[in-house]
Amino acid sequence: MGVLSTAPPTLVERPRVIVVMDLAGFTRAVSALGATELAELVHDFYDVAGTTVEAHGGAVVKFVGDGCLALFGDEDVPSAVACVEVVAAALPALSTAHGVELELGANVHRSVVVEGELGTGASRAHDVIGPAVIHAYRMGSGAGVRISEPVYRRLPNDQRGPWKKRQPPATYTRRP
Repeated sequence: MGVLSTAPPTLVERPRVIVVMDLAGFTRAVSALGATELAELVHDFYDVAGTTVEAHGGAVVKFVGDGCLALFGDEDVPSAVACVEVVAAALPALSTAHGVELELGANVHRSVVVEGELGTGASRAHDVIGPAVIHAYRMGSGAGVRISEPVYRRLPNDQRGPWKKRQPPATYTRRP
């Protein structure tokens, strides 16, 4: 077992918009793919998600499996929601290219997070932690986009119409 570092990490507490995206029903959708085909699909999803996040002013914190965790600035709520919508709109082409049915599942939450460099040596990585991140993951799963109350309240009035409130906790889903 390694020696624990005695130097505390540099961590910053700040408000952020947290975006969690994954491919809903991924395991079922890719069950017939070989390992290389699966890797190519995940590569293409990472490319679409990462490029879209950056184009909308956000930053990818990490990719894990078929999932993406990204951060946006505290005031970038409309950009974060637009980002998720662009990624969702790109999935039909990705589905066709790989011969599978893909849908996006995404949660968007706004709250205070702690971010910074965690770990030491080769394990050192920029990460984000805290109850807000946990909340973002627990807002719901499966296909569709969910936004929290703090995100909904920061959307311009003309962008609130398509969202329907769900309880508890309050999240909004896009109406069909």
